[in-house]
This record gives sequence, C-alpha cells and structure tokens, in this order.
Amino acid sequence: MRDRIVIDWGTSNFRAYRFGPGGMVIDRHQAPAGILTVRDGDFEAVLRREIGRWMTPEREIFLSGMITSRNGWVETPYLECPATLAGIAAKAQRRKLSDGVRLNFMPGVSTLAPSPDVMRGEEMQVFGVVAENSTATIVLPGTHSKWVRVVDGAITGLRTFMTGELFALLGQHSIVGRLMPKTPAPFDEAAFLAGVDRAFGAESISLLNDIFTARSGALLGAFPVESIASRLSGMLIGHELAAGLAEAGQGSPRLVIVGDTALVDRYSKALAHRGQAAEIGPADAAVAGFRKLATPA
Repeated sequence: MRDRIVIDWGTSNFRAYRFGPGGMVIDRHQAPAGILTVRDGDFEAVLRREIGRWMTPEREIFLSGMITSRNGWVETPYLECPATLAGIAAKAQRRKLSDGVRLNFMPGVSTLAPSPDVMRGEEMQVFGVVAENSTATIVLPGTHSKWVRVVDGAITGLRTFMTGELFALLGQHSIVGRLMPKTPAPFDEAAFLAGVDRAFGAESISLLNDIFTARSGALLGAFPVESIASRLSGMLIGHELAAGLAEAGQGSPRLVIVGDTALVDRYSKALAHRGQAAEIGPADAAVAGFRKLATPA
C-alpha cells in the first residue's frame, strides 16, 4: 500500500496527515489556511504551498471538510444516510492536477428525515470512534453541535444544534450580553449546572424565556453578573442535551462525546449531573477516522 495523504480543510484551518503502510502517521502539518483565507479561489496554490513537498503522482490525496462545500474547491454532493466510510469514499469526486497528482474530494453526510440536516468533516471523527459493527450516539460539541446516530457502523441520522453560535451571538449582540463583564469571568461550575437544571426543570417553558432569565435574574440580584456567561452556557447546553437525549433515548446503548477538551468537559459534567452515563472519545478521533480512510481493509 503506497502512502496516502488525508486533508481536513475547514473554514479556518488546514490539517494534513501523511499515512504510510499499516496506517502509521509519517508526517503531519497544520496551518491557519482555511478556505476563507484563500484568495481568488486559488486552492491549488495553497495546497502546494502547505504540503507541496509531499505531493507526487504516486500519493493519492483525500480532501474532507468545507473544502468540498459550495464555498470550497470542488462541491461534492452529500451522501444521504445511511452512510458508511466505504460509501463516502465511493462517492468521492476525483480530479487530477496537471502534474498527475490525484485528488479525491469526499462528500459530507445528509438526511431529510425527520428534518433536513447536514455535516461535512465531522463524519471522520465519528468513524474514528466507532467500530465496524458499533451502535452508538456520538455527540460532537462545538459552534454547531452534532448528535450522530450510528447503527451497525453506519451513520443513520444526525441533528445539529447551533449551541455555540447562539452563545456567541447572545454574548456579543444581545441585551443579555450587555450585562456580562467586559473581561470574561472564570468558569462558574455551580452557575453552569444551575443553568443545566433550569433547562431540564419544570419551570422552563421555553429556551427563549430561559435566555432572558440570565439577564433578569442578575438585575434582581438572584445571582451576580459574573455568573451570567456560565449560567447561559449551562442553559443552552442543557436544552441541547434534553432534546438530544429525548431522541436518543435514556440509556442509549452508548453515548460518546468527542471534541475540544474544554467543551467535552462541560458536556460530560452536565450529563453526569443529570445522571446520564457517557464516554469521552479519543482526542485524536479525526486522525483515527482518516487512518481508516487511508488504509481501507
């Protein structure tokens, strides 16, 4: 098996891995060269600048993430659920550069039922966590958190929650955010868990009302303004967890959280506080998924 290159090319970052026989990572490279930084759509120039020393006609390159989106290099149609890693690889859009270097643009994953949803790139983290015949719900916290259902090793459904983006918007552009100290306060675990409980509690009639209580409670002295951000984070994550768990079912065969360490810690704290068991996936889940892609069985 010749060595292969796998690239996770997102909105903000460029991450490349060169795998050798047996799936060993021979080399890796990361740069703040996401698709939004590319001028005049000259993606090939950026690719050669970042990993040109690796590129030969003998080494296939697989590209995943937003580079295959409408705003990227080659828009690749989504693969509708159920989706396997082999199915994703089979639907790749193939191109060849003038010097013979072969490119494979990987599709993302989509579903229309029970509602339209999509992801690009996160599927590699999912396949890095689950075994061929695994059944689990994979939680990927982030700006747009994903809850991905896997049955017998295939992605059968997904839900996206705009939790991180909504938190940022509220902090920067809302009346709630105006009360937050300009210097971010340290994380307040008690306030965070109180926010989680609010989301799950009988007094919660809607997320929209809960958000306003992060302001009104501080105005009335129920809690200090320094705790608003942690409380708001808890409420938003709590509502995400309540919805995700209701669909996955309490006692889901396996619940795995994968992603940024700080976010994974918050989600695991919230789940444990609500009595829900969850595993923490490996920090290098995406690399494990890329390894499977680079070294197919």
